[in-house]
Order: sequence, then C-alpha cells, then structure tokens
Amino acid sequence: MGFLDILLGRKEKVTPNLDPPPKPSTAIPLGPSSNLDPAPKPSTTTRSPARVAKSNEHYVLSCRECGFNHHIPNDCFVNPAAFSVDVKHVRLQCVYGGAFTVTLGVEDFFTVAPTPESGAVLRASIADNMKVLNRHILSHCDPVFVIIQQSSNRTNHDYKRQPAGSTYVKVSGTRGADVVGKIDASKAEIPGVSW
Repeated sequence: MGFLDILLGRKEKVTPNLDPPPKPSTAIPLGPSSNLDPAPKPSTTTRSPARVAKSNEHYVLSCRECGFNHHIPNDCFVNPAAFSVDVKHVRLQCVYGGAFTVTLGVEDFFTVAPTPESGAVLRASIADNMKVLNRHILSHCDPVFVIIQQSSNRTNHDYKRQPAGSTYVKVSGTRGADVVGKIDASKAEIPGVSW
C-alpha cells in the first residue's frame, strides 16, 4: 500500500500496471498488394475501463464526440479533501474531511485514460472541473440533464442525455437551469445556480 492509501485508510491495494513500455514500431508499411489488414482503430464509444494512473501520471477525459480533452489530477489529498477518479465509471470524487462525498459522473460524454505528467496546474475539485465539462457537453447536447442523488453524507451528479429519477437539473446554454425535485443546493453543484 502506498502512502496515500494509508493516509486515506484504503483497505484494498491497487496494483499498478508494471508492463514495460512498448518498443518503437519496426513494422513495414502495408502496401496495396499486402494480404495483411492493418489493426482496426479503437472505437471512441468503447466503455471498457482505463487502467489506473501510475504515480507519475494524471488523467485525461476525452470527449466521445470530438477531439476535446480535459486533464484532471491523479488521486491526491488537498486538505481538507481527497480527490480520486473511478476509471471504470468515468467518475470524479471528492471526499471532504472524510465525512461528505461529492461525485461527478460523465461516462455518457467522456472516456478516461492515464497520461504522462505535464507540469500543468490541475484542479482537484468537482466545481472547477464541472464548469469546463458542462460548457463542453452543452456544445454537443443542449439541453443536458444533471441527475442529482443526495443523502446526508453524499451528493452524486451524473450528466445524462435524458432525465431520470425525481431529482435533476435541466441545463440549457440558452434557457439556463431548471431544477426538478427537492435538491439541497447547498450540498450540490448546480450549473446556473451554484456558479
């Protein structure tokens, strides 16, 4: 277990991918007379999880519809919050003081993958990342629905193309935000309301 695992009280050990980096390609370009097919390009709609970032990496969210990328930090602790990324569900998470959790799910619009360190300043908060992602999502899907689920110690935000459940926010770039259901705005990030 690493230092952050001990500090954050994580019980299970995350095993990093220790495979050696791929060697430079020495493949001969395929010509029209070749009977070999080149490898297919990976699908941008694939929902298989990315690997967990190594200590010298962070994550990049890539839009499923265009070439837009948004860089986010690797798992870290910035007092009083612990920031982490769930690569399986493309979800950002902040745990404040070990007592309150805020999540942001963007799986319908983005994929996530580790990327090498860049030296850039990356924001380890839900609100800072949500502002950028919300603006980009609206460029493809207007209106968009932010499904909000709340309990006494947790608020989950999930961006979706259609409404679901009894508590959500309909967000439009031209019409603003419409809150549906009983949502405690003091414990949620609501585009057009919280910022």
